[in-house]
Amino acid sequence: MVPFDSGLPLSLTTILVVDDRRMARRITSRILSEEGYRVLEADGPEEAMEVLAQARGRVDLVMLDIVLHHGDGVALGREIHTEWPDQALLYMSAFPAEVMAQYGLETFDVPFLAKPFTRGELLARVNETLQAGKPGSVAPRNNLES
Repeated sequence: MVPFDSGLPLSLTTILVVDDRRMARRITSRILSEEGYRVLEADGPEEAMEVLAQARGRVDLVMLDIVLHHGDGVALGREIHTEWPDQALLYMSAFPAEVMAQYGLETFDVPFLAKPFTRGELLARVNETLQAGKPGSVAPRNNLES
């Protein structure tokens, strides 16, 4: 995890990458860092919530892997949205739509990035999500239509 440092300029765009696969998380972080983003990392839901609490609203985007060993990204997205309703979220996964539906993503009206992705795809989706200016949330499972 990259600790939050409140001494950095407030104008720097900050992205939290949540992925339990260290190599995937590091590659994503490196690409974003090379483009000038400030990148924080978490390997699961508990660590992500700690980082967000420490950041006190200064994370511009949270990138969430949907399938995590210690929880799932969709549930984490819901928890984040409950605590910080305006937090922008970008979901990621290498799994097919059927698997993602099991996690509550029956509709794809949320910002999503399919893995594996190219540098260009990553940067384009991050830019689109940041420019949209609205949170990417998933309604609680019991509110989804059957």
